[in-house]
Amino acid sequence: MAIDAQGLTIQIGARTLLNPTDFHVTKGDKIGLVGRNGAGKTTLTRVITAETLPAGGSVKVSGSLGYLPQDTHAADPEQSALDRIMSARDISSIVSRIRKAEKDMTNPDPDIMTKAMNRYDKAINDFEKAGGYAVQSEAISMANSLGLPQEVMKQALGTLSGGQRRRIELARILFSNADTLILDEPTNHLDADSIVWLRNYLKRFEGGFLVISHSTELLDEVVNKVWHLDAQLAQIDMYSMGWKAYLHQR
Repeated sequence: MAIDAQGLTIQIGARTLLNPTDFHVTKGDKIGLVGRNGAGKTTLTRVITAETLPAGGSVKVSGSLGYLPQDTHAADPEQSALDRIMSARDISSIVSRIRKAEKDMTNPDPDIMTKAMNRYDKAINDFEKAGGYAVQSEAISMANSLGLPQEVMKQALGTLSGGQRRRIELARILFSNADTLILDEPTNHLDADSIVWLRNYLKRFEGGFLVISHSTELLDEVVNKVWHLDAQLAQIDMYSMGWKAYLHQR
């Protein structure tokens, strides 16, 4: 349930974004990562999540990690919004079995159709035993809190707008119940009510998180530490205090 970096060094071409640095993110750490545009905040998150290799040092992650990048990864455009959110939980394998059986039940071959119906019944039974309907209801409720109405849940991802898909990804990350979260601009494409809901969620969150956000209201309400990525010195100035205290000290 932690992120541990030792001697972490980040370079982009000839430019050094971060000189050798040690840091630790553990349960209860609610960190706002700030710095001017181009300082390397997003690059740092990509290194932590192993999307980009560091120039030196190491990052070790223990426990589960949920990552919302600024540019969300392309998912299967034919997958429904609800199935995408539920893919964050172990129950997703059962959902995949249900969807495969549903597809095969439309096959005109009676033998294939019969076998598919049997597989479907078995998958539905497993889904019910795993508390699937309660999990599904939780996923729909979380999506609704992020401004996604229930009718959107049945739609294929490929039919949704970029803003809707990003909210689906945010819902999926939060729904995963990961031990540690890394959120890059999570308020993008959220309306005012959804931002309030997200702030309350992060205030209640018991794990650790690292958040990049242009929303000073979010930072003010949810973080208990501030890390300032200094672009000139290529270092992280770490402050064990909330946002207002950080602004006063800076």
